[in-house]
Amino acid sequence: MTPIDYLVKFFPLLLIGLSGLSMLEMHESKTLEFETVKKALAQKKRDIKRKTKELAEVKRFEQNLEDSKRRVEDVLKQIETVQKQLPAEINDTEVNGTLSGIATGLKMLDPAPRPKAEVNNNFYFSKEYNFDVQGTFLQGLIFFEKLENLSSEGRILNVKYVRFSESKAGDARSRFKILNLSSVVEAFRYNPNYRPDK
Repeated sequence: MTPIDYLVKFFPLLLIGLSGLSMLEMHESKTLEFETVKKALAQKKRDIKRKTKELAEVKRFEQNLEDSKRRVEDVLKQIETVQKQLPAEINDTEVNGTLSGIATGLKMLDPAPRPKAEVNNNFYFSKEYNFDVQGTFLQGLIFFEKLENLSSEGRILNVKYVRFSESKAGDARSRFKILNLSSVVEAFRYNPNYRPDK
């Protein structure tokens, strides 16, 4: 047999072998391509997971930021309230008028507020007022309730001392005894020169 006969005889096998080799190379190429895509997909999944986590952190940060903004707004409102309750100056005429006005409105007798010296308490200044008046026990209680209600209107007057004693005024046979009410009321103002770091 001549070499050409061998070639013709085994040509189909040669074609099948070359086709098989070509298929094997194609399979390896596709497997390599598949592995590359699989690795890229796994990397994308990790990236998506990381980005989802980062997004959740950003949303949590935004929520915390909103909560912080609300807290800052609340603090600013509280500061405004405190600044109203602790004005820049204590006006003796205003405080005396407030105390006397409440007592007069309750028909108490002889209201007499007397201011003392102002005291520096670092963040704020305080000033005491001795206040003497005559009235019934019930009038005294209502007087202090009205002083307490001033804080909701934006003014603080603190009662440091109270003493009730029997008065010589009034009718001894009356069901409502007239009492002497002696108290020390304290007014406040903030100190604009106060620095907490000093």
